[in-house]
Amino acid sequence: MNNKVKRILRGIIYVSVFIAGLCAGILLFGDSSVWRNRTDAAAEISASETTEIVVDYPFSSAEKGWSLILWESIKEDTQDADSVERRFCLYDGNGQLLQEFPCGIAAAELVFRFDVLFEYYKDMAVYPANAQETESDGLCYQWDSKTQRFVEEPVTIPWYQEGSVRDEAFLVCGKGDGTGENVETKAIYRIHKGLRRAIELRRWTVRIDAKTGEESLCIRDCLEEKDIYTGNVKRYDTGDLKNEKYYQYLFWEGLETFWSAENDSPIRFCNEQLELIEYEDKQAFLADHGFAGEEPFYEYRDRFGDLIMELYFDRQAGRGCGIRYYYSFNDKLEKRATRDGFAFEEVETGVWEPQEEFSKLTVYGDDVSKYASGYKEIYEYTDDGKISSFEARGMDLVDRVPMEVRLLSLDYIYRDDGTLYHREYDHYAKFFSSTSQSEDGDYDKQGRLVYQYSYITHGAMDDYYIYDGNHTEPKYRLFLDWGNNYAYVRMIAYDSAD
Repeated sequence: MNNKVKRILRGIIYVSVFIAGLCAGILLFGDSSVWRNRTDAAAEISASETTEIVVDYPFSSAEKGWSLILWESIKEDTQDADSVERRFCLYDGNGQLLQEFPCGIAAAELVFRFDVLFEYYKDMAVYPANAQETESDGLCYQWDSKTQRFVEEPVTIPWYQEGSVRDEAFLVCGKGDGTGENVETKAIYRIHKGLRRAIELRRWTVRIDAKTGEESLCIRDCLEEKDIYTGNVKRYDTGDLKNEKYYQYLFWEGLETFWSAENDSPIRFCNEQLELIEYEDKQAFLADHGFAGEEPFYEYRDRFGDLIMELYFDRQAGRGCGIRYYYSFNDKLEKRATRDGFAFEEVETGVWEPQEEFSKLTVYGDDVSKYASGYKEIYEYTDDGKISSFEARGMDLVDRVPMEVRLLSLDYIYRDDGTLYHREYDHYAKFFSSTSQSEDGDYDKQGRLVYQYSYITHGAMDDYYIYDGNHTEPKYRLFLDWGNNYAYVRMIAYDSAD
């Protein structure tokens, strides 16, 4: 082998060794840097003893392998439990430090909650371990899915009942009003994202009369500063309130939401060409549809007295328009409305079909017992024998596995006087269509259906039943199918038989 070839081979060997050493160094450096990320976090806390606590945060699939570590220590110069120093460190799947922020709770022991308290994704609430007994507040750290980080400025929240979160609202029990007369108190809170604080929405207070022993219930809307319900209540021997289903519905239904707008929204109206038109002023909207200066033909207010539907109607011309209202509270906790407009140019005629509130058929007339094997029915009744709930169940293949499913469910709520107040309907969409899969209906004290909300995949459907005096059958039905900023409208006139 000549010298030139030897030199080439020697060079190749040197380069190969250099590359191999470089790769090994990179791997070693990478491993040590990961290790240092974890250990440096502990070393930077000036303490005699440092503890690593793995927080069992429910990361999504987008953060697979991520971890949240709480580093905690007691300062060197004291053994006081209140002097615990803590901070959170967020690491990715490779152990790289992504975020570091302090833990604002300094109690000796902590407990964690993971619930959707802002929106969509689970947030982290941290409390002193004895928070329930001492009614101590905790801190809620919001998870921001866009940045994949926690919002480092926490929100102070009271201790809430585990499993009570509904649509970001949560239940707090045991805080009285300071009078010493309360037998039972609880409240519903929701975090205001703009103000970044927990706002009390509803308050439930049961008091006992020292002389008569009678108990009274007050359900109060805290933002509106008005009572939703007041009245005497009775208990079973078990201690539960009689007709509590009704009171709980009033307590939880229609909770306020928050919206940052200073004023009511423009009235949004889409014509048949789906051109969006916005009216800042209601009179401008009415004038554009031929109802300038006129009074509403019909108004519908919900159980809290809020105007929901405002209908203007010319019976002779067979045309009309209206406004649908939705309410929320802004950053000043002032009530504001979002408004959708609609219009129609004709009225249909029809024959009213009596509503079967207690029918076990679907809204399409299906007998659910014929659609599944293993069919069974489950009933619950009120004290006076009225049906409280009904479930029809049967077998179906779910992910190729035989499972019992709920084919149809009906739920009924009654006022204290026994009249039907609210009905909820739900069917198994796989067998009976997703349109009108669920329906919620409200009834007046005469037992007449006055409003119904139904589910549809592209939005929602509203039904308003308009009665003439004390007639048991409606004179008109206003149907609105909302979707994609456009309302499909039907105004139906019935030839009342009564």
